[in-house]
Amino acid sequence: MLTRQRIVLALIDREPGRAISRLKLVKLCFLLAQAWKDAPPAAVYQFLPYKFGPFSFTLYREIDGLCRDGELEAFSEKELRRVPGTQTVPLEPAAHQMVRHVTARFSGLPMSAMLDAIYAEHPWFTLNSERLEKRAAMLPQAEIAIYTAGYEGLQVDGLLDLFLRSGIRRVVDVRANPISRRYGFHKSTLARLCGLLDLDYVHLPELGIPSAWREQLETASDYAHLFDRYEAAILPNATAALDRLGALIAERPTVLVCQEKDAAFCHRRRLAVRLSRQSKLPISELRAA
Repeated sequence: MLTRQRIVLALIDREPGRAISRLKLVKLCFLLAQAWKDAPPAAVYQFLPYKFGPFSFTLYREIDGLCRDGELEAFSEKELRRVPGTQTVPLEPAAHQMVRHVTARFSGLPMSAMLDAIYAEHPWFTLNSERLEKRAAMLPQAEIAIYTAGYEGLQVDGLLDLFLRSGIRRVVDVRANPISRRYGFHKSTLARLCGLLDLDYVHLPELGIPSAWREQLETASDYAHLFDRYEAAILPNATAALDRLGALIAERPTVLVCQEKDAAFCHRRRLAVRLSRQSKLPISELRAA
């Protein structure tokens, strides 16, 4: 069980009757992630602005998993509780300290007061609030350019939040085979989540690299040879897809998405360079920092 999942259980263990609303649990996990600045990546959830402030699709997915595993049960559509007889979950000292800190500060507040505090301290997450009067942030609008990003090391919520903060309005998936065992990065799931955030999703498999070509990549030279092959064998036969992608990029702020964080080890860099030569648009790697 991941640390962040054990933290979910620990937060509920500290609630009266070991029961909590889904809304409150999400907000406590958010507040913990904000407070724990040096948390290991597996210890916290990433969040994006949604209907009631900060939200994590990954957290909701893992709540369902904890229910299947017999740790939690949903005793109403909106309420969760620990299964009677389950043991209190041990945490590492740093995680235990953060759980105590967050619950001591926020657990006793009425839900409305907790939301007001979050909205006041983190206005970005009011962006998509259903309560229009609570919105204190505007969606940025990026300049037209060739944006690229890899999702490696991010939860899907962190990736989509990056796109929103960057003013992206369309996601173009340039993986040949957009499948992933990590939640959110399979084609159908990514397309659905993009739709919930009013982001267009387009898949252009013709611009990807066949999986078989990626075997035994060990050195920088191996990757350079792979991308040379990509430029020589794939791109000349993908003129229709390139033309379509060029039109999509010119229409609204668009990001090319693949798996690798470092663009130097991803074909999207060669693809972006090709598009830049044709369009004279600049290239911007969203995770370059």
